[in-house]
Parts: sequence; structure tokens; C-alpha cells
Amino acid sequence: MQSQASKASWAMIPRQVKFEWNDSPLHWIPQDPLASHGVNHFSFTLVRGEYFFCRMFNKALPLIEDEKLREDTKIFIRQEAIHSQAHKGSIDAYLVRYGVDIEQQYKRVVNLFDHVLADKPLGFNLPKSWQRPWLNARVGLVAAAEHFTSAIGQYVLTRSEWEARGSDPVVSDLFTWHSAEEVEHRTVAYDVYQHISGSYLLRIAVMAVTAPIFTYLMAAGTVQLAQDDPLIPKQQKSLWRPAFWKAWHRSDLNGYMPGPVWFFTTSLRFFKPNYHPLYEASTELAQNYLAQSAGVLAHQQKAEALIQVQS
Repeated sequence: MQSQASKASWAMIPRQVKFEWNDSPLHWIPQDPLASHGVNHFSFTLVRGEYFFCRMFNKALPLIEDEKLREDTKIFIRQEAIHSQAHKGSIDAYLVRYGVDIEQQYKRVVNLFDHVLADKPLGFNLPKSWQRPWLNARVGLVAAAEHFTSAIGQYVLTRSEWEARGSDPVVSDLFTWHSAEEVEHRTVAYDVYQHISGSYLLRIAVMAVTAPIFTYLMAAGTVQLAQDDPLIPKQQKSLWRPAFWKAWHRSDLNGYMPGPVWFFTTSLRFFKPNYHPLYEASTELAQNYLAQSAGVLAHQQKAEALIQVQS
């Protein structure tokens, strides 16, 4: 019988991947250079964010009494760790070739995840009575962030179809593979939050904070990457100019990346009392893509070749 604490009735697999980015262009979405920067920036948020997710769920593991949910959580941690490593190992070198200041890109999210959301937030020693509520709030934040990542995953799988529309196949595959695994493990963070806390008031409070922060990180990071790009019009290089928000919204209308209106409307579903991420996306669609992802297959072939050599 399926555990009540875990709503995932399907297998989740931590998949290793292999990407070769030597020939990928900076504008890997050729029809929309701004969207190229927007999706690329998402990598910087993900690398630090998913390290943070892993830390939080390793802390939550001892509090999970349900065996199935514990196993889901371990797989979630492994998938998120692989995601971070894949982005760190590929996109950094790819963007450095085009003169992008990598450390500057990480600075904003490092401050958020490693200092503001630390066990000692901004260096402040929390009283013992505050430590469990602080963990609950941060696990709730992960659940709120995972609501966005799974929704982005569904968006990518159903609307973006980057490679089919002429985008660079390697970069397309990295982000689509990642998006599909976000859909695959979409129930875990919310199930863990419900299991160790379950407070509806805390859930809506966390999303009320997460949604504007998430949107701001996307906007500010996109603008920062676009600053030195001569193909981006000057009026689109500032958060304070309507031209940037119009261009971002246009990218969303064309299906290249979620826009500001999408982030707002997507956040609202999390406020529903009967919300559950199980109903937010398609596991079948995600796993169908994962079965044919070039990055996944390339690593499998490499592993098989290594086994043959060793035998």
C-alpha cells in the first residue's frame, strides 16, 4: 500500500549525465538572445540553491518517520546534487569563454543561501527553541521553490521545445533534462514539509516571501548577464525600464522562458488549501524525455564502455 506521507507512486532515479559544450553559442536560443541570458542565469541560482536544498533535507532526514518518504528524500538529495554538479561543471566554463564574470553572478545567491538562510542567519545565534521552527520554515521555502521548479519543468516540456525550434541541442538538453527531473521529484519537498510541519499559515507566509525573491533573482540575473551583450538593446538592460519587462514577457508569450506574469500566477496555486504538486505536472511526460535525453544516454554509453574495458 502506498505510504500516506509520500504521494510519489513512481520510481525516481538519480541520473548521471555528460555534456560537451565546446561549440555552444552564447545565444543558444537564436530567436531570443534575452531568453538565452535568462535561462543561463537560472543555472547560477540553481547551483547554490540546490546545494542549500541538499543541506536542508539532510537536516530533515532524522525527522522523517515514514520509510517511503525517507527513501524519496534520499533520491531527491542525490538528484539535486547531480543537478548542481552538472551545471557547475558545464555552464561555468561555457560562459567564461564569452567573458562572463562567474563570481559576480554567484555573489547575489551566495549571500541569500549561505548567509541569510544559514543555521545562524546573518551570523545570529538562534535560541534552541527557535531552531526547529527555523528548519521548518526553510524546508517550507524549499517546497515553495520546488513548486516553481516543477512548474518550470512542465513549461519547458510542453511549451519551450527549444531544440525542435532550432536552439543549441546541448544547452537545450541540459536544461530540459534538469526540468524533467524537477517534474519527476516534484512531490518530495512538499511531502517532507507536510510531514515535519504541515502548517498552512507557514506555507503561505513562505510563498509570500519566496515568490518576489524568486522573480527578482531571475530578473536581476538576466539583466546582469545582458549588460555586456551588444545584441541586447540598451533599454532592456535595466530593471527600471519598461522595455526589459516587456521583452521578458514577450519571451514568455513565445514559450522561450517563464515571464513575470507567469511567476505571479504560478505562485497563487501554492496558496490553495488543497494544493499538492502531484497535480501540477506530468510524470509520464518527464520520464519519456529522460529516457531519450542525449546527456543521459552519453553518460550511460561512457559507463558501459568503461565496464567493457575493465572486464
